[in-house]
Amino acid sequence: MREIEVIRETRRLLQAHGLLGQPILDLYTDAHPSLIGDPSLEPFQRFTLQFDAFATHPDLVGRLADGSTMFAVEAKGEADWLKGLAQAETYRYGFHAVLMAVAGTPSPDLLTFARQRGVGILALPTATRQLLEPPVLHLPLLKHAEHIRRQFSTGSALRTQFSYNLPTHYLACAACLYAWEREAGLAPVELAQLEAMVRQHYPVMPRLFKPALHGAEKLGLLVIQGRAISLSPLGRTCASLLPPAAQLATLHRAAIKRQPLVDLDPRTAAVLRILLLRDPIAGFLNEILTQIGPHQPVPMPVLVETAARFDKLLTPLVFFFPGDVATLLDDQGFLVWRKIQPQHYRTSIYMQYKQIMTHAGMLHYHGVGGTSSQHYQPERDLWEVRI
Repeated sequence: MREIEVIRETRRLLQAHGLLGQPILDLYTDAHPSLIGDPSLEPFQRFTLQFDAFATHPDLVGRLADGSTMFAVEAKGEADWLKGLAQAETYRYGFHAVLMAVAGTPSPDLLTFARQRGVGILALPTATRQLLEPPVLHLPLLKHAEHIRRQFSTGSALRTQFSYNLPTHYLACAACLYAWEREAGLAPVELAQLEAMVRQHYPVMPRLFKPALHGAEKLGLLVIQGRAISLSPLGRTCASLLPPAAQLATLHRAAIKRQPLVDLDPRTAAVLRILLLRDPIAGFLNEILTQIGPHQPVPMPVLVETAARFDKLLTPLVFFFPGDVATLLDDQGFLVWRKIQPQHYRTSIYMQYKQIMTHAGMLHYHGVGGTSSQHYQPERDLWEVRI
């Protein structure tokens, strides 16, 4: 078995059987160039454990169903097992459980070394699969564990994108559901019923309704369970402060003429701002821009450089496509600036996040540096905090 086959089979086993008696909550594959071509390994994200002179990146990273226990897997083919064990041992600094998956049956000596270092061993011979040595749960170092937790929350936020640049579509979903609750009670609403109500009271809703629904969920306004939708406690509170859907439609028509929502309706923008400050991505961007200070518009490359000085682990995850991150970092986990090209930047950051934050009153309006990766001009993409 090759290493990629070990990773593929380990993913399948973990998703089917869990680990340490618990199901798997989420599972990511390292965004290494040799792996990202295989869609069966999605989702991809590069997790980084940063040490003084080097950085390590597990092949698989996940959380157990309790939501707090984090684990990492180092995968090896039919060779380099001792090297793999050394790599896996470094993961214990940031993860509660560590596993090495290998294509074959390790020797008793290697199992002893693994046991002494608290590393579990999963053997994947051709015919059988056996957890020869279960991983040992332990408390990682707080500094490293907190960095890994932030990478989890950032990755989770980035997996769901804002599809529309105008936030009124998301807010209208909450406003209509709040009006429904006031008439019919707190029971969840079927998707088709909610869509019909939204289209009746908010006629500017785009043809595709689900992206608006998922954007409202991403903001924390809604809870979606299958085809049943309900307001979250936060959403119910915020919806009580929003104008009716018909008024949001009027605001939308004005906003498409490049009038930020914050200038049209400061109260609605304030609700949106509260929601965005809870979002790991918007919160991170706001933190960096606040450090730069007001009245200082900076182009995207300067924003990224400032962010990297503030948090070099989160910066690549936030600003660049996951498939490009591995090629943009050196062995110490630093961005190699000469390698960064316009097509590497995440469109969702300089398009959707930037425009939604502008409407919320978190940014001054400076337009965008392009509407696609092919035409993006980072040097012309100016960012300025609005206080």
